[in-house]
Amino acid sequence: MSAKSTRDPERTREAILSAAERLIAQKGFQAFTLDEVAQGAAVSKGGVLHHYPNKHALLAGLAQQMLQQEEAEIEEFLRQDPKAPGAYTRAFLRTHLSYMDEGCSRVCAELFYEMRNVPGMQERIGAHVRKTEERLENDGLDPVVASIISHAASGLMSGFIWGIPRAKKFDDVVARLVEMAGGESSSV
Repeated sequence: MSAKSTRDPERTREAILSAAERLIAQKGFQAFTLDEVAQGAAVSKGGVLHHYPNKHALLAGLAQQMLQQEEAEIEEFLRQDPKAPGAYTRAFLRTHLSYMDEGCSRVCAELFYEMRNVPGMQERIGAHVRKTEERLENDGLDPVVASIISHAASGLMSGFIWGIPRAKKFDDVVARLVEMAGGESSSV
């Protein structure tokens, strides 16, 4: 069997994105090279360029992967806590809080900072936000309450990403947000 017939493009893309994510965490977006990504992914530089023709395309791939992971995590939290109303809002909140436990700070900060330079990225993020807002509005809660909760969750996560220490009443704030979303404060 030839090497060409055994290649798995999806696994190659995943390896490239994983290598890029590690390098961003270590060095920052501006400091790593595509040669380093290729070495970290155990592929040729041509293999990297085949999937991601430049660093901004690689960044767009990472951002897309993060959005897909966010959606998958929300769906998993929804599966665990399907009680309406507010199930989606609680899942959104819990997903954003989970990022604070997973330590995505440097990679997320770098991605958020650099994404504004990627052509078409604002439109992709905008579409993702509109889809999220629609789901929040149709979650059975007062749409303003759902919006407050989602903005608070995003703000808490952003503070973490940028290295802002947690507020003294952080746990109380989270418990109140869960209660506002119709959940049990002890279920965070």
